[in-house]
Amino acid sequence: MNYSEIRSKLTTWFQYYFVFSKAALLISALVFSHSLVKHAVVDVLMSYVTDEWEDVPIHIAAAAVNTYEVTSTIVVVLLAHASDAYFGRYNMIRITTKTYFLGLVVLWITGTKIWLFVVALVLISVGTAGKEPPLKEFLVDQLRGHEQSLDGNDEIRVQARTKVWWRFWWCLGSITATFAFPNVDWPNAFQIVIMVMFVAYWLFRFGEGLPYCQSPTSEEKQTGKKEASASPLSLAYRVLKAAIMKRHLHYPDASKFFNNDSGELILLPNIPFFRWLDKAAIVDPSSHSPEEQEKQGKLCSVAQVKEIKYLLKMVPMWATFLVYGLVEATGSTFFVEQTSNLSSPIANSFVDIVIAFNVIKSFTSFILPYLYELLIQRRWSDGRQKQGGLLVRIGVGMVSSILCCCAAWLVEVRRLNMVEKVGGKDDSELEIHMSILWLVPQFCLLGFMEGLAQAGLVDFFCDLVADSMKSYAEPFTGYILSIGKLVNIACVFVFRDWFRDNINDSHLDSYYLMLTILSSANLCLYCFVSYEYMGGEEDAAANKKPHAILEDGDQVFGTVSDPSIGSLSTTHSSVRQTIRCLSARQSSVQTTSSRPLRSSKSLGIYGDV
Repeated sequence: MNYSEIRSKLTTWFQYYFVFSKAALLISALVFSHSLVKHAVVDVLMSYVTDEWEDVPIHIAAAAVNTYEVTSTIVVVLLAHASDAYFGRYNMIRITTKTYFLGLVVLWITGTKIWLFVVALVLISVGTAGKEPPLKEFLVDQLRGHEQSLDGNDEIRVQARTKVWWRFWWCLGSITATFAFPNVDWPNAFQIVIMVMFVAYWLFRFGEGLPYCQSPTSEEKQTGKKEASASPLSLAYRVLKAAIMKRHLHYPDASKFFNNDSGELILLPNIPFFRWLDKAAIVDPSSHSPEEQEKQGKLCSVAQVKEIKYLLKMVPMWATFLVYGLVEATGSTFFVEQTSNLSSPIANSFVDIVIAFNVIKSFTSFILPYLYELLIQRRWSDGRQKQGGLLVRIGVGMVSSILCCCAAWLVEVRRLNMVEKVGGKDDSELEIHMSILWLVPQFCLLGFMEGLAQAGLVDFFCDLVADSMKSYAEPFTGYILSIGKLVNIACVFVFRDWFRDNINDSHLDSYYLMLTILSSANLCLYCFVSYEYMGGEEDAAANKKPHAILEDGDQVFGTVSDPSIGSLSTTHSSVRQTIRCLSARQSSVQTTSSRPLRSSKSLGIYGDV
């Protein structure tokens, strides 16, 4: 390969991933400021609490930090809903950025006033909710608008450019946090991040004159007007409400389902436990017209019901991330506290070592998904291989969580032994002769967890649910992890004897050992759940064969097709002729999807009714 060919390929690669956009550049100022504040302040809140309130026991400080994290993730979901349903992304970014700025100001003037500290954390939790999905999706809008002005809407290229653009500015903010805050006290650190956030906000406002591109929500695209139903939360409420109101109705033939374009008799995915949700799409013949029932919230389309059922298919996978959330909560609290009594080989240098650890974690979690996409994901030829690869990727992340807990346990055993030798259990300020670099493996493994398991869960979510819900992948993932953080809060009070007034008198080694055991058991649960998602070869083959389904005591036969899943064969004596007609009409359009047909008897993911 000569020089011109190499240059041509590099040029093509660069043009594919990089594009200049004035609007995106101004938005990136906010991305940079979010990254800087996260790494310089939010990620080290545990250190701030223990430094400012020396009499606060470490379990109380950990509970305070985890409570903030839980509040933040819950607010993310609620504000994402409000952004799509009512305010729009641009207005939501303005509101949350102002709130973020105000929260940092309150934190700066807090002093030792606990009530002001609580107010600051609430405001900051609202501010961080403006990062995803509103800010990221708004950046997508700018790059998508730029792409449309060139050569049409290439959505794959837009998403690739968004990832590169976002990751570049996020990494730049984390690197700046590492080198800009060595030996800086908390008041001065707060002043710096407040100024950066203020400048970034007004740069963002400057883009109003460009103007910014703003894509409508999915509901706007369909109806031309903006309604709350554009949010998955509103859609879930509508489907649930309609299904409950029509719980007395019997399952009809395919023609009685509202907007049943594919002629399905059983709405896929066929989850027996949630089969009753299908009744939300039944047209009530004794009531008003279908259009009127839909306006009254008593009727949903088949597509809307299927969106919610695909979302509910994520429940078994989400359940395996509760223990994972417990480990992640420990990483943002007790891991940070472990750095307080260790000696640093680069003390008084131009690097803040604690912030550097979090940057290492963030960098690892950012680079792993990119390498995964570049080296592994592109080699898969079909959807089944892709989904199997995602499950393996999450499994490796689960293994990383075990190794992370194990590494933290071994380091803590060594640290406590050294504290015991010098007799410094009662001295919270004692610095032992143990290098802080011993903590590098556990922080790196935290990054491996996030880059493999957490990012893999986001991709798995996007692969499973409808397109309209993909922007909610990270908020929903954060919400599930917040449940694990709530469990961590409960654990620090249940195992109170392990947590004393200072870290030298505590037994974090026992807590880390417990997490290692729990994570190992959780890995076994994950292996079982992932196998049920994929199913064995025999189950997959069985699902492709015609089989009988009993419904209200009658046998049903015929062909029911789902364009996104595959075909399902059923029989019903009372609708035999109707199904035959539908089968003849659909035989020419039955397809095999990239989303494979899987069987799960024990979890109820698929299977017979």
